[in-house]
Amino acid sequence: MLHIISKKYTQALVDSVSDLDEVLNILKGFSAVLKNKKNADIIASPFLSKTQKEQFLLESVGKVDTKLQNFFRLLAQSDRILLIPYISDELEKRLLARKKEYAATLTTREDLDTKTLEKIQDSLAKKLGVKLSIKQKLNEVDGIKLSVEDLGIEVSFSKERFSNDLKHHILKAL
Repeated sequence: MLHIISKKYTQALVDSVSDLDEVLNILKGFSAVLKNKKNADIIASPFLSKTQKEQFLLESVGKVDTKLQNFFRLLAQSDRILLIPYISDELEKRLLARKKEYAATLTTREDLDTKTLEKIQDSLAKKLGVKLSIKQKLNEVDGIKLSVEDLGIEVSFSKERFSNDLKHHILKAL
């Protein structure tokens, strides 16, 4: 639900602000501020008024142009300041998509070396005709999964599924 709402705010930013890279840096900076539990608690506190939360937000981001100030005021008045990390992520995806750059996630059981990651990255990027950056994520599942969410691509291989499919195929042949 938060992703849907953040997409609408991101679209408003894209339509109204000219320097989106600068806006992304500001949003990422404030997202880092919100990672601190104390700051997130301040924003979520019911004891502070919307005006005080707005003031905290504007002081945290520093000096920005009036359109961005108004955007932050709108977020504060709508009690949606905690959406800023989601808006930041969505804006980053849109900017990367404009440049035909995408982020992929490789989920494996064990950590792969950088050479292997680069080889996978280069071959998949060449096949898709885009720039690609791969982030590795460790998981307990015995297999491998590569997903590029923004392109709707997911490739996976599971040892367990392979053995089940093999058993099923052998039983079917008998």
